Amino acid sequence: MNRVILKQSDSTPISKTQPQQVLQPEVLQLDGTLILSGHQPTLLPYPGFFYRMYHSNVMDICPYDPLSRHSDRYQHRVKIGKDTQWRWLTLPIEASSTNSIMEAKLKTHLLAERWGKLEHVYHKYPLWDDYKGELKEIFFSYQYLWELNLRLILWLRDILGIKTYLSISYGSEGCDTTERVASQFSNYGSVVYLAGKGSMEYLDMQKYERLTQSTIALVTYTPPTPFSTVSILTPLLMYPPQRVLEILNIRREPIKVIVNGAEYSVNYLNS
Repeated sequence: MNRVILKQSDSTPISKTQPQQVLQPEVLQLDGTLILSGHQPTLLPYPGFFYRMYHSNVMDICPYDPLSRHSDRYQHRVKIGKDTQWRWLTLPIEASSTNSIMEAKLKTHLLAERWGKLEHVYHKYPLWDDYKGELKEIFFSYQYLWELNLRLILWLRDILGIKTYLSISYGSEGCDTTERVASQFSNYGSVVYLAGKGSMEYLDMQKYERLTQSTIALVTYTPPTPFSTVSILTPLLMYPPQRVLEILNIRREPIKVIVNGAEYSVNYLNS
């Protein structure tokens, strides 16, 4: 059976003559447990999105969420450039307050102007010419927002060499966000749900764990500057893919997570 084991690391007894020894952090051990993360299909996501993807076996994309529920509007806008000098890239959409993300259509006749803004910000970046052709082809190939975003996510994942599987949930059931997310992931069985810090704003952690018999692990990762608030496209257009992962601290090493209010170290290794 898959298990998650929380325990204190062993420590060596300290004699009165020995200097004070610092206790090792608590360790979260996985015994064949599936690591799952989930997210809406956002536009050219920032590095934290790919950090969770890298350390997951599966990332579940959910375009069924109501578009109006997301005040940050990252489904159709993103900061481009660097933390110290950024601009919004906002894709024009046709959608009402009752539409889901899946129902939002792109105003394709206005995309050329938005492509021009993207090119203006990035055209002097070292690797712009290397990726411009593929990026432009994807940018003008879709009518629905979520399909464009998903294609861009897949494109970025593959360039970065991340092996995580993506799945898509087209619907959910429940009276509140916690119940809907729980139903979305119910088919996976008992898992570790690798959640972003923003999950604390809309998930009842104890209720979710009770409904799913799963463990929520909150990631404490913060991307380094000057890439902490902008699209991962920025470092990708500056450095080779493996260097991007190194600069963003997305690597094969123990990561910090919070489970039930306590911090643990855990080896989530992308395979």
